[in-house]
Amino acid sequence: MTEPLVLLGEVRTGLLPTLSALSTEQMTELLKLVPGQPVRMWQRPSARAISSDTAVGVDCQLATPSHKNARAIGTAASHGVILGGRIVQSSSSVQVVRASKPRRMVWQHYLSQVGTMELINRVGEDGTAATELIDGFLHNSRDDTLDLGSISDLLFTRLRTDAGLGNRSPFRTKPTRLRWAARVESADARAVSREGSLAFRLQDESTRMVLITIPHAANLLAVQRFCEDLAAHDWLLTTLEDVLAGVEQEEHPRDVITRLAPPLEHLAHLWMPGAHTPPSLREFWRWLDDEPGFSRQWAVKLGQLRDRLSGAALTLACAESPTGVGQLTPGPHDRLVRERSGIAGVMRNIFWRNR
Repeated sequence: MTEPLVLLGEVRTGLLPTLSALSTEQMTELLKLVPGQPVRMWQRPSARAISSDTAVGVDCQLATPSHKNARAIGTAASHGVILGGRIVQSSSSVQVVRASKPRRMVWQHYLSQVGTMELINRVGEDGTAATELIDGFLHNSRDDTLDLGSISDLLFTRLRTDAGLGNRSPFRTKPTRLRWAARVESADARAVSREGSLAFRLQDESTRMVLITIPHAANLLAVQRFCEDLAAHDWLLTTLEDVLAGVEQEEHPRDVITRLAPPLEHLAHLWMPGAHTPPSLREFWRWLDDEPGFSRQWAVKLGQLRDRLSGAALTLACAESPTGVGQLTPGPHDRLVRERSGIAGVMRNIFWRNR
């Protein structure tokens, strides 16, 4: 098989609709998408499970800004990912290569190379073709061109609606999608820099676009792992921002606690940028921490959430005490707040000073 012109992919990310995090056994059971195929599992630094790839046959046009005829035939590869028993992802991708013959082959030929689409038409030289296919996929997709989003969404829906989950989430969230494209740098670009490049853009409230160039084709398959890691952390940051925006509408301290305590309990410990990115691409995370400052944004938002939660708990304690300062009236989230956000120690100090 020839070297890929480009890699194209899309990742859907969201919260599993279950009140408690899935165990290792439950994660494995949910991701048994292909009978007889294993589910890959990592326990350190955090639990992560990946299903085997499923193949979806595709025969369609690839989008190009010049609207050139770019028919490609093959299969898209899709798999599911679960992080920490809480975050679920569906990830679909294809690598586009030039067809050895300018005609359609029997399907057995395409099924033998899952995740590969063969470009029947020339489109242009390799560099030109790669640019056309990337620009088309990221910015000029149409209804009649490759739609990895729909393929990924089918698997995402299948995982989230599994009967064993219970369909009950600890709080409301919105899914996000990350569309990405990757290519190997030209020889001229490699002469200037051997590190590759990364462009990340927020398209709208739920859609992100990523363009990656890497110096060597050997790193292409690692790009999907990086994009899944990036999509998970972008979703975490987006969810925290949405939670903080939503709590502004709450006036009663107990309602604030009800909104803020669950995200702190279920999501805060999952922030580990780069933990599941292959070593060859971890430099991209250093760039993301420099600009746009992913980890700084997370630290600020998490601090805001904890401060708001602490303030609500203190306000509630004072309001419900006969003397203005006292213990909280038992409520559904009071114990959770004391245990998860360190309020108990603060309260003890206040009570002691007022005795």
